[in-house]
Amino acid sequence: MIVSVFLAKQVISGVDAILVDGALVVEEGRIQWIGPASDEKVVSLLQDENVRVYDYREHTIVPGFIDMHTHGGVGVDFIEPTYERVEQVAKCLATEGVTSFCTSTMVLRPDLEKELLTKLSSYPPTKHSRNLGIHLEGPHMNEKYHAMMDLRYLRNPDINEMKDNLEITKGRLKMITMAPELEGAKEFIEFCKDSGVVVMLGHSNATTVETLNALSWGADGFTHLYNAMSPHVHRNPGMVTAALMSDGYCELVVDGYHIDPNVVKLTYDVVGSDRLMVITDSMPGKKMGDGRIVFGGIECVVRDNKAYEPKSNRIAGSTIGMDDAFRNIMSYTGCSVVEAVKMSSVNIAKCLQVDHETGSLELGKFADIVVLDDQYQVVDTFLEGTCTTRESL
Repeated sequence: MIVSVFLAKQVISGVDAILVDGALVVEEGRIQWIGPASDEKVVSLLQDENVRVYDYREHTIVPGFIDMHTHGGVGVDFIEPTYERVEQVAKCLATEGVTSFCTSTMVLRPDLEKELLTKLSSYPPTKHSRNLGIHLEGPHMNEKYHAMMDLRYLRNPDINEMKDNLEITKGRLKMITMAPELEGAKEFIEFCKDSGVVVMLGHSNATTVETLNALSWGADGFTHLYNAMSPHVHRNPGMVTAALMSDGYCELVVDGYHIDPNVVKLTYDVVGSDRLMVITDSMPGKKMGDGRIVFGGIECVVRDNKAYEPKSNRIAGSTIGMDDAFRNIMSYTGCSVVEAVKMSSVNIAKCLQVDHETGSLELGKFADIVVLDDQYQVVDTFLEGTCTTRESL
């Protein structure tokens, strides 16, 4: 049995107060003990030559970040996957402090979509960061807010189509983004919830009432709040209004481009850190520098860390990492590091229904750990107690 002790200047578990001069004891990839480094148990283990010691007493330990909405990076688009390409992204994500992620798709021709789902669900577990499953972004969207999605293949929700997708993916279909104003939405959302699929609302022209109804049917929250959805207008309130007044989870792309930082601050003040979830919505051009990159079959441009489609000037995802999002949410809102941990780990695990295994540092959960320096830069990342940023996997 491999036993490891992690020592830190402070441990932010995501559920308790900051533990100063803290320690974690990890066995077989799971947290078996958490408490002060001065405890007799820790002192005894440190004297055992068979115990692996990770000395981060100059740094802070937080739960691994979860990127629930990413389309790829380092030149990889998840709609054109191989296992090696998905693992390439997972390796990149580990350098950002990400220990879990979802593979987000684009709207495709139905037969190509099924082919993609078959591929993504057939791969073995990724090594550097945990692939939680597939986020099907579409195809049940309103054409007014299709954004970068292919208009030709937008369609109303269909329970039989979802049944086929669930069979194809063998339980790997984790989440779907859809517009709730479409015909058949109520039955579809209820079916998804009964099947364990997280339903996020977006790419939608829904009214506030239609959106609130969808939440009552079981929808969980909102995909990239403000972007590709009906806005908050005082005489014609839309999906954004419903998000601000409801208890649904809200994704935020905090790159300073998708949402003005002042609006991020206002959203934080209104919604609070218990419902916000920072995401990247990253595209293949992440970590590739300025230049041209194909995303969803469309040639896009990355310039000054901003991605866009040059013909329409539409935003084409982001190029930030989760570590950037973590720092930005504190910078834009003035929130505490404890609240930032909620918005980058805890809330996301709850929304995705994986909080029994990850998202916080608690007894029995996976030792998914990020080590941060005083500027909240990633020092090391550990997936189930194994370092994924230094050691060979």
